[in-house]
Amino acid sequence: MLRSRIAGSFLLLASSLAALGVSASVVNAKIVAESELGRSCAQEAAAKLGVDRSSLMLLPVEKTRGIFHVYGQTDEASPTLFECKFDARRKFLGLSVKGGHDHQDHVAAGAPKAAINKCLQMVGVPSVVEKVSPLKPGFYEIIIKEKASPRRVACTVPEDGSDIEDWVEMN
Repeated sequence: MLRSRIAGSFLLLASSLAALGVSASVVNAKIVAESELGRSCAQEAAAKLGVDRSSLMLLPVEKTRGIFHVYGQTDEASPTLFECKFDARRKFLGLSVKGGHDHQDHVAAGAPKAAINKCLQMVGVPSVVEKVSPLKPGFYEIIIKEKASPRRVACTVPEDGSDIEDWVEMN
């Protein structure tokens, strides 16, 4: 009898939380060690934003009024800001994204996203990719134009975006 009441109470709680829009992953979220809050946040952000973990930059964990906050951003030319929240017990509360994340498919533009992001990051201001040309195997030339000015640059980069091989101002 007691077991059925507990089960019924649990089902009522679960359906109430679902009606409020609280996902099962938040309800069942595990408690994270304080030293792992940044890593946990980065995993959540990478999955939600569809980016590699290596393309995220995080600030140190902050604690305000019993809530742990981890702030971060993508390393793109037009970065996407995000925040992870954990309760006082370090249980994941959620991830909020601030600003639009550019979901354009850079691979469709002809070069891997890592290569394009490296060049866009080097420009340092909102820009668009005008043209992508393959060079020798594993390298691309990416022509970028700043959104707010006539400035154009040609960036030569390997497909993994590890380093900029050449940079030419085209004005």
